[in-house]
This record gives sequence, structure tokens and C-alpha cells, in this order.
Amino acid sequence: MKDYKEPRGGGPRIWALALLQVLVLCVSWTQAALQIPPDYKQENLMMPPVITEQSPRTQAVYSSDEISLKCEATGQPQPTFRWTKNGQFFDPKADPQIVTHVGSGTFSIVTNGNSGSSFQKYQGLYRCYAANELGTAITAESRLITESPPKWQKETIAPIEVEVGESVVLPCKPPVSTALPRIYWMDMSLHHFTQSPRVTQGRNGNLYFSNVEKGDTKNNYMCHAHFIGARTIVQKEPIELRVRDSNSVKNRRPRLLMPEGERSSHVALRGHSLELECIAEGLPTPEMTWVRREGVMPEGRAILENFNKLLRIENITESDDGEYQCTVSNVEGRETHIYIVSVEAAPYWVRQPESGVYGPGETVRLNCDVEGKPKPSVVWKINGEPLTDTDSELSHSVKGSSLILHNVQSRDTSVFQCEANNTHGTIIANAYIYVISLPAQILSPDDQLYIVAEDQEAFLDCRNFGAPRPEVTWSRDGKDSFSILENPRFSLYTNGTLHITSASREDSGQFICTANPEAENISISATLEIRNKTVIVVPPRDQSVPSGGTAEFSCKASYDSRHFHSKQPDPMWRRDGHKIAETADSSKYVFDGHKLVIDEVEEQDEGVYTCIAASSIDSDEASGRLLVLDSPDPPVDLVLSDPQSRSVVLSWTPGNDHNSPILEYVIEYSTMLNQDVWSELTRVKDSETAALLHLYPFLKYQFRVIAVNALGKSRASEVSDSLETPASAPDSNPTGVRGEGNQTDNMIIHWQPIRQLQWCGPGFKYQVLWRQADESEWREAYTESPVFVVTGTPPFTPYHIRVRATNERGPGPEPDTITGHSGEDLPLSSPMNVAVEFLNRTLVNVTWSPVPRESVRGHLKGYKVRGHLHSFARTLTLTLTLTAHPPPPPPVSQVHYWRSRTLLERPKRHASDRFSLTVPGGRSHALLSGLQPFSVYYVEVRVFNGRGEGPASEPLRFDTPEGVPGPPAFLSLDSPSESLLILQWQPPLQPNGNLTGYELHYQQINESGNSHLNDVEFKPHELNWTVLEVDPRSLYRFYLKARTSAGVGPHAFIEGSALLEGALPKLDNISMVSGKTYSNISWVPREGYRGVEFQIQYLNKHRSNSRWQVLEKVSSTQSFYQIQNLEPGTSYRVQFTVKNKTADVCFWEHSIQTAGPALSELHDGFATQGWFIGLISAVILLLLILLIGCFIKRSRGGKYSVKAKEEGQVDSEARPMKDETFGEYSENEEKPDSGSQTSIIADLKPLGSDDSLADYGGSVDVQFNEDGSFIGQYSDKKESSTAAGHESSGPASPVNPPVAGLLE
Repeated sequence: MKDYKEPRGGGPRIWALALLQVLVLCVSWTQAALQIPPDYKQENLMMPPVITEQSPRTQAVYSSDEISLKCEATGQPQPTFRWTKNGQFFDPKADPQIVTHVGSGTFSIVTNGNSGSSFQKYQGLYRCYAANELGTAITAESRLITESPPKWQKETIAPIEVEVGESVVLPCKPPVSTALPRIYWMDMSLHHFTQSPRVTQGRNGNLYFSNVEKGDTKNNYMCHAHFIGARTIVQKEPIELRVRDSNSVKNRRPRLLMPEGERSSHVALRGHSLELECIAEGLPTPEMTWVRREGVMPEGRAILENFNKLLRIENITESDDGEYQCTVSNVEGRETHIYIVSVEAAPYWVRQPESGVYGPGETVRLNCDVEGKPKPSVVWKINGEPLTDTDSELSHSVKGSSLILHNVQSRDTSVFQCEANNTHGTIIANAYIYVISLPAQILSPDDQLYIVAEDQEAFLDCRNFGAPRPEVTWSRDGKDSFSILENPRFSLYTNGTLHITSASREDSGQFICTANPEAENISISATLEIRNKTVIVVPPRDQSVPSGGTAEFSCKASYDSRHFHSKQPDPMWRRDGHKIAETADSSKYVFDGHKLVIDEVEEQDEGVYTCIAASSIDSDEASGRLLVLDSPDPPVDLVLSDPQSRSVVLSWTPGNDHNSPILEYVIEYSTMLNQDVWSELTRVKDSETAALLHLYPFLKYQFRVIAVNALGKSRASEVSDSLETPASAPDSNPTGVRGEGNQTDNMIIHWQPIRQLQWCGPGFKYQVLWRQADESEWREAYTESPVFVVTGTPPFTPYHIRVRATNERGPGPEPDTITGHSGEDLPLSSPMNVAVEFLNRTLVNVTWSPVPRESVRGHLKGYKVRGHLHSFARTLTLTLTLTAHPPPPPPVSQVHYWRSRTLLERPKRHASDRFSLTVPGGRSHALLSGLQPFSVYYVEVRVFNGRGEGPASEPLRFDTPEGVPGPPAFLSLDSPSESLLILQWQPPLQPNGNLTGYELHYQQINESGNSHLNDVEFKPHELNWTVLEVDPRSLYRFYLKARTSAGVGPHAFIEGSALLEGALPKLDNISMVSGKTYSNISWVPREGYRGVEFQIQYLNKHRSNSRWQVLEKVSSTQSFYQIQNLEPGTSYRVQFTVKNKTADVCFWEHSIQTAGPALSELHDGFATQGWFIGLISAVILLLLILLIGCFIKRSRGGKYSVKAKEEGQVDSEARPMKDETFGEYSENEEKPDSGSQTSIIADLKPLGSDDSLADYGGSVDVQFNEDGSFIGQYSDKKESSTAAGHESSGPASPVNPPVAGLLE
């Protein structure tokens, strides 16, 4: 807090300052007291005595207690102590039973447990005096009360006998003592008696029974009094209570047992607790209530205890004056008592006199402001003696409760006492006046640096002390104090502090503080540095985040760079004023630089988040509010009002919307029909909290409400009360009524059943009425099922139908009349005048005359047109149904047509191809498309209804004209030599007329480009053609078409060349002989086969990253080739490959080993390595186990299948490979290089066949597509016993002859 300021400014303000000081002196005559600071340094400085510890005002002691009266004081020189007892001098050192201490006024009395007269003599009023050369301080009077240990006098207590229902009081009356004891009622086993509204212990210790019961009979009611000061518990003689049964127990109105009368007065002392008690008897047990008449109970300080029988008001104040009423009541009546409470007060301080240091000539004012009730009297003392007006040495006066000393001098140094007392007590205060001259000192440190941010307040300290008070001035840059104070932002405190408001950069610099510039001229300097203030430039913003989402607050600040040598600090965060700290065991808050991230926000995370950017001298803060959005809480307090027969008003109180406004309320209901099923009844807007609900009769409803906001739905509210609506006649009739028959003599009436909610009353049924359309009389029936069958009806007769809902309260509204029909019958007539009109070669229009309407005998569905095509003994059927939509539908016909045969075929007896087409009854024609040219067709038409089809019309024949033929059925190309190509074909499968010949177009394809097309024509019987002197390196393409009188059909395509590139060579007796750096390969070309080019390639098996080395092309007639530049002692894989149009195809593969040691063996043999020895040992052990297993199996007579033995004899090289393994390599099929000249054909001998691999054509089934590769197929001989079913996928190709087989 600021002290008194000196006025700002100079000039005229200086004269104002002088005038103000004069006025102050004239009015108050006093100066403020000085307090000598602890850091003021002055040798041999004397101080008046000050009491630091004294005894309590009252002490009750017992002979067993240690009695101690305390009195401690400080001062310089050390104070001396003396005591008075009952106003007379008392010397503790003169009593041998009193122990004193040097330098202390405290003494102890040793009683040795003696409670006699020697102990009682110490009772009295004691006061201590502490004095030195500067004055005397005194303590308050302390009353010492000596008591003997409390005892209960022996007494004989007669048993107390009462009847059931009467009241009784068990007296306690503990021994009298200064300190009130604590009372306990217990039995002889020290078990407390249970208290209740019926049985209560009073403040006086008595035990009150409002009414007794039989179970209250006991002989050991004992009152125990605990005297805490005496550390003693005494007990009363046991009291016996006898409760007799009574035949005339009657209720009694309440009667107060204490206090007596209707009113009583009570005095309460301010600051103490007030206890008011009312205890009553009556039957049944009365209840107790308290009120304050003409006021309210003190909030927070009024407490009801002891089953509302005790009213306690703590910390009583004058405002608690008044009347307090207790009321006891039961079913028989009530009784009251009024406490009139008067609040009085012992003396208490409003302002105590204060000690101080003053300079000579000053005026001193000691204030002694006290209050109390009654008003306390005040007495002034000086050094412990009463101050009188006749004291000539002291110029003083008393103004009210204040003592004023004028022109004080050093001789006036004394300790003054102010003592106030009334009937409730006495208080006393010591205050010294120390008149002395002390040299001025500046206590603030010199060369102090003050760092302040812009716009902050700056306080430049210049603490000083001296008596009288030193004069302090500030200067800066040669300007004196008055010049500085001219600035309205500068002010000077009386303690010397210079205060600058809203500091700016211009205020930076050095300031000089001087004390008593005209005397001692003591000064210090202070430097003020103004820095940029800390400012938050990006404050956190308010956020609304869904529950479970992530909130992110950002806070960026600008600091003065002189505050921090490196990185600027991250901001601190608070939520609702409480600091947020990131903990290791919590991921709720994440501090990411200038960001605060809150994960998985919940409702309790809501609040104001404050970012604090702080430097060492200032700080700035900004806040953002976090709102957590969530689905709303369910509505509460559902109330049903204004019930009507078919409506009710439902109202509710909205729940918490969790910061997302309510959009609407969904009202759901359940009924007695299914109490666990809730259905939506209606929805209302967010602004409404009530809705008028429209209900069905004869139901028992319950309702609940669900609130909806943008986050979703709330939980359902609590269920409302039940509401039952009265019964009534049905409101509506069934819908969806229709009548139709499933037999020719019935009509089935269907309708949508009415929900049970809409039955509206008991005994619900359906009334069904029907009559023929030409009749006037209705027939009726009642049913509970939504289906009713009328029997004995004529076929397809129209009926009028009505269905009405009824119950015991009456029928529903008049129903609508619906027309239905009885069951349909088959049509009687067939369509007439069937005719055919050709639109093109494959499309005809069939027409007919509609049948008479009455012959249909049902709902007309349409016509079916059926046709029959006789061709190749195949039957095909196509059906398309188009349905008519009455009323009334036109006749519907069914057209049947079929193809009998082509015009090239003779008539056949087998079933023909049939086609069917259905058209709607409104049409009398149909289009038949997709007909085969040059064929014989028959067509017929039928009409049909829902029952079935009528008779067919007479079949009508028509013939389709010729058309263009299909492509040739087969086209192949063969090359017997390198200069010859043979083309073969077969006639089209669908000639569609008489063939008149073939047209062939072909061209040569080579590297220089495509040649022009050549045209050749052939007669119908010519089915092959030979091309002579072809270029073996060129590719030829052929396009062949068939021709009739209608034109040329689509072509068949094939291409090929005379060169057998991509064909597999036929080689026998392939063998290999290897040296160190080479390997010789030889073979025998098979007789009767042309030479074919192929390539040889090899791969180093010892190198993991080795690639295939491709050698030059060789011819199959060459018979020999040498692979050179191989590494000695190395294994290689060797392959023979041919290239087709898409990839390289391997047709033979083998492994070789060059002679000599491997390069790695020249350096280090692996056979000596430990891993190799271990591996060989494991292999040997495994072979040994296998041999033992085989031996055991043979010894037990195990048999092997013949097939297994035969398969075991077949060499893996001789087995023909399946198509899918063509060209693949298998490590298990490698053979050691033995130099054998055995041919591949010879290896196949164990299969029981002398044929070569060429006989197993399936092994080399190679087929190519139209991208320029082969499409022909091989067709050499195959035997049914070919191993593993190696069959070709198609006919043999005439272009590329078969290959012997796949060689390993």
C-alpha cells in the first residue's frame, strides 16, 4: 500500500504545499510515530521494555498441577521484573515453594500435591511489571483459582418407578467446579446409552425421557463427569429405573421439561457461542423446530444439534439480538418457548495505542479506541501508575479516549498503558513514547538497477530513517526534486520512494536520492532501464469442440530480446485460474511450443483457458473459452395435462444442451400391447417444451421425450405417467381391398389388416359385404382374418365388395365399394386370318384377327406367337412376354412359329427348332426377327389369360430367301518344303443357300514391306490350293470367303511361311564331352525331318549373379558344336532353344562339369571346413536311418505295387512332359555327364513302345494366335496309352510338322 504522497509539481504548487502543511499542523497537532527499522545501525541504542509473554486472564489449577505464572519482556537495557498480588507487592523469591529464573519474570509454584491451606493461599489476582531506564510495562491481571480434585458425595438413590408412556428425568448434578465437565451416561460396563429424539441428555447433564418404554428398565444408569483440567473422571451412584406395564396408555400433548415458562432471557457475549435448549415430554415423542421471530437465522452460523433440541449460534455478533422460539409438537398439540437474547460484549479494541519513536518538540497522540456493552471505562497509566491531571512534568491532555502529549522531550520517554473494563472484563495495552534524536541514514542499497517494462509502474526505493524524520529529495540530470515532481507521472512517498506511473523510454537514466540535503547530505544513486513490454500478439481464440475431439489453443508473444539469451520461453497456461501442468502419466494436455493441445475433450474440460507470457519484469495474458459440444441431456419432469378422449398435452423441462442448441424433440410412446417397444409419435421444434398428442382410443399409453441437437440424440427421458384412453367405434376401414379367384368357382377377398392400435375398442372384427355387379342385395359375413373366400361363383363374374371395421362400440365409417372378379377359365377361341409379310431376309411381320372378348373368359394377358424351325435336329426356344393392362384389355394372342428345315435339306421327322413371342392384347401383329435364311418356318398364334392359353390357330408355313454364307468351316496351311505351301479348307457350316464358289485373297509379308493382294477364285467343289516357289523367309497371309447368289460371306484367315522358324528340331543321341575350358556337344538329326535352326546357351552355376551366355545359331543338320572359354572345375547348365513369335522355347537342357580343380580349390579346400564335415555327417546319418527303415519293412513282408515298380524303372529323362511344363527346368532331372551315346528314343523303350517322342504329339502342342504366329494344330498319331494323358488341344498344324518331344 502507498503511504501519504507529497504533492506533485512545482511553482504555484510549492506554495500550496507549504500552506497545506501549516493547516495540517493547526488541525491535528500530532506527528506520525516512527518505528526503528531492524537494519538501522546505531551503537548503544536504548529501547523501552515491551511485554512479549504473559499468563492467561484466568487459571484454574489443582494441587496435582504444575502452576506457572509467565512474564517475559524485551528492552535495552534488560528489564527488571516485579509482581503484585491483589494490588500488593508480591516477592516470589521470598517463598521457598516458588522457583524463579534469572532475567525472567516467570515463576513456578511447587505444591507437591498438597491441597491444603498452603495450596489455597496462592489464589488471587497477579500482575507483572517489567522496567528499565526508559519506562515500565505491565501485564493484564491474571486470576489464579486453586481447587481441590472434584468428588461426588456418597448418596443413596432410591429406584425410580414409572408406567409405560410416562416421562422421567434422571438427575446428574455433577460436582461444582470453575471448569464445566463433560457428561456421559453409561452403564457399569462403560457402554454409552443410545440417545434418540425420545431419550436425550441435557446441557445440565440430566437424562430426559420424553416417554418410557418397557425396554428402558435398567438398574445401572450412571452419570460420569469428566473434568479435563483436573484430568479426572468421577461417577455418580447407579440409578435404577423400573418401567411398569399400563393398561391405560394415552397420548399426551407436549410439555417442556426445560426451560420452564413461556419466556426466558439470555445474555450472550459477542464473539462467543450461544446455546439455547428446549427439551419436552409427550406421547408420541414430540418433534422440535426453531425459528427466529422477526428475522432469519444467521446463515452459516446457526447449527441444530441433539435431535434439534439444541440451537447453537457460533461467533455471536450484535446483529444476533432478538427472540428465538422453539416449538414442540405431536398429534395431540404443541407448546412453545421464547428465548429473548441480548448480546453484550466485553471490552474489545477498535484501535490500540501504538509505540513510536519521536523527535524532540513533536506532538504525540495515543489513541485508545475500545468498544463493549456496557460501554467500557478507559484509564490511562504511565509506567504502571495512574495518570492524573496534576502531573506537572508532562504536558498532556485527554480528548475522549485519546491521550495527547505536547512538545515532547527526551525526559518524556515512558511506557503508557490504556486499560478499559466493564462488567464482562478488562483489557490493557502498553505503548511506549521514545523521544530521541537519531542521525539520518539511507537504508536502501546504492547503485541499484531497476528494470521496468514500458507502461508499467516504477518504484525507486530510498528507505531512510532518522529522528526527526529526514527530508528526502530526488534529482536527475541536474534537475532538483521539484523539477522532477512537475511531471504528473512522478510522485514521492513519505518513506522516500519515487513512484513513476506509465514508465516510458524517456524515463531511463540515473536518479539521485538525498536525505537531509542541508545537513548530513547523504545520497544514493539508482539507475532506471525501460524495456519493451511483453505483448501477446496471437491470443487464444474461443473454441467449440465436440466431445471426444481435440482442442488446440495457440498463443504467440513478443518479448524484449534483452530478457533471454537464447530461445524465448513457452507460455504458461491456466484453466479457470488454476495452473495446467503436463504430467508423465496423463495425455490430456500436450504442450507443443506456443500451443496447448487438449485431447479427447470432456465436459469437465470446459472453461476459460488463459495464456500467460511472462518475462522477469512483466507479463501479459489472454484468454479463450472452450465449449465442449455433446449430445443433450434427456428432458426431465414430464407432465401430462388436459387429458381428452383422444388427446393429451405433454410438457417437459429441457436438459442441458451441452453448448449445442436443441434442434427438435422426438416424442415416443409405448402401449400395453408391447411395453418394451417404443415408437415415434411426433416431433416438435426446439422452442417448444409442450406438445398436443393425438391418441388412439382404447389404449394405455406411456411417453418419453428425446432431445436432438447437431451432435445427436440424447438418452430417452424418464417414462411419463400412464394414460388410458376410452374405447370408441373404429375410425377407419381396411385399405387395399381386392377380389379375385384362384379357382373358376370362387372369389378370394383380400385387404390390409388394421393395426391393433386402431381397433379403438374390444371385440374387433371385419364386416365383409359382396354382391354380383348386376344384383342389388348385399350378402355379408364377419371375420377376424384379413382374407375371406366366396365360393360357388360363376367363372369370371364381376362383384361389388365392401369391407368395414367394427367393434363392440359400433361399426366404422361407410366403406368404399370395390369391383372384383371370380376365378378365370381357359379361353375358347383361337385367332383367325394369320398371315406373314416379309420385311427383309431375316424379319417378317405376322398379323391376325383379334378373338371375341367374351370368348376369353378372364383378364386378357396377350398373344403368344410361336414358330418352329427344322434344322440339324436341334430345338431352340425364345420367349418374350408383354402384358396388357386392363380395363378392359383388348384380346391377347399367342403366336407360335418354327423352322422346319433349310431348303437344301430333305424334310425330317424329328422335332424342329421352336421360338415363342408374347405380345400385349392390344396388338394384332408381331415382328419375328433373327430368322435363318433359306429355311422353312411354321407359325401359329394363341390368346391367353390369367388361367392359361386358348387353342392355337392353324400352322402357317413360310420360306425365307437365300442369304450370304458363313465363313469356311476349316482352313489350314502346310509346308512340305522350303518353297511350297499347301492351303486346305472345308465348306461353311451355314451356307444359307446354294454355294457358287470361293474367293481367295493373299499377300506376301517381308522386311521390305507388304505386297499387293492377289485374288484367286475357286469352284464350289475345290477345297485346296498349292502355292509354288514361295520365299522361305517371307510370311504369307490368306483370306478365304464363300459365295452364294446373295453375295460373299465373312472370311477365314491364316498366315504362315515355308521356313520352320520356331519349330522344334528332331535330335537323337545327344552327348557331351567336357575338358577344362571347353565342352563338345554332338547329336544325330532324325531321318525324314528338315533342318531347323536353334540356339545354344549356357549358365555358370557357381555364380549367384551369373547370366545366360547366348551363342550363335546352329542348324539341326550340323551334328556338332564346341562351347569354349569355360572355367575349369565348374558346373554349367546348357540349353537348346528355338524362337517363336513371342518367346524363346527351351527343348533340351543338361548340366556339365569341366575337368580340373575349381579356382576356389587352388586357395582353400572346403572339405576341411567344419561346416562341411558336419553337413556330410548329417547326410550319412540320415541315409543310415533310411536304410534301416527299408530293411525293417522288407523283413515284415511289405509289398510294393506293380505300378510303383514300373514307375521306378522309368528314367526321368524319358518321361514325356505335360504341356504346362514345356520348357521348364528341374534340378531333380539332371544327369551326370557319362558320355553315353544312347538316343532319346532309346530312353523311351521302358514305356513299352518303339515309337519316338513324335508319337506323343501332346508333348509339343504349340498353338499360336492371329498376331502372326501359328494357328494350325498338329495331328500325328496318338495312342490311348500315352503316359499322363498328353493329348493335343486341337488338330495338327499342316504348316509346322510335329516335334519328336521335349528333350531334357
